Amino acid sequence: MRGLLKSAARAAFHRGGGLALARWHNRQRLRILMYHRFSDRAALARQCAYIRAQYHPVSMSDVAEWLHAGCCLPLHAVAVTVDDGYKNFEQFASPVFAEYGIPVTVFLVTDFIDGKLWLWFDQMQYAFRQARVSQAAIEMSDGGMLRFDLESEASRSAAGQRMANLGVTLSEADRRSLLIRLPACLHVEIPEAPPAEYAPLSWETIRRLAASGVEFGAHTKTHPILSSLENAEELQEEITGSQARIETALDKPVRHFCYPNGRWRDIGPKAVEAVRATGMRTAVTAEPGLNRAGQDAWLLRRIGVEPTHEVRYFQQCLAGVSG
Repeated sequence: MRGLLKSAARAAFHRGGGLALARWHNRQRLRILMYHRFSDRAALARQCAYIRAQYHPVSMSDVAEWLHAGCCLPLHAVAVTVDDGYKNFEQFASPVFAEYGIPVTVFLVTDFIDGKLWLWFDQMQYAFRQARVSQAAIEMSDGGMLRFDLESEASRSAAGQRMANLGVTLSEADRRSLLIRLPACLHVEIPEAPPAEYAPLSWETIRRLAASGVEFGAHTKTHPILSSLENAEELQEEITGSQARIETALDKPVRHFCYPNGRWRDIGPKAVEAVRATGMRTAVTAEPGLNRAGQDAWLLRRIGVEPTHEVRYFQQCLAGVSG
């Protein structure tokens, strides 16, 4: 029912001219889109066609010049970013962005790309989706017990998402401990290498995409919650190690960074200062909103979108309207 009400409200908003008014009001502000996964070229193509018709795509390098050198961005500027570095970007997304001439920056988790790990939140969701028990009770580090109903595919998926969301609030040590204990609790094995749906891009593909114009930025080595890292050397290594690995692979400077998870509580002032010190020129968060001239270049806001979003919702997101 809530979904139907929201859809009806969006339709009324569009019919009443609200979308056009919001676009005009926010014409001088920069919107940065945040994608993650792709599975449908046609859906992404429809979004790209709309971006091309109504907005002016810019690169993150253009954004850096706007913020640091006072260069002007065009009205209705939009930059496209993609987090993590999943293989499905190559198959479903990069050809579409190239077809519509839309610059894109992909932020890489470098140990993921190197095959040293697969992303911790994906492991959690995989474990719950593959669970061989109908009920589960998992003890947390604070002594509390979480109970899950795993009777259906939908309940398993919801439980995995719930655990991944909770994982953000844990320390690195507690999250690692939880991942070690999950297989026994759920009667499932987590493979060493990620299944196809969670697989990363290869460095060979990344080099080819970089040669075609795709920009790559750093997204740490292992995707930790930076504000939870108590060791200054570990924080530094996550940031500079990721940057250095990409620079070595591509033989070019890395100028853009993306904070894992990206909410203020997940970043922290120490991480911001560490990124500034690297010489990278921008850093993006997951805090929603548009960006004005004079915005802190290392705390840029983004708009979370996915190709599967309902058309009117996607259009409102671009216009700077939430909900």
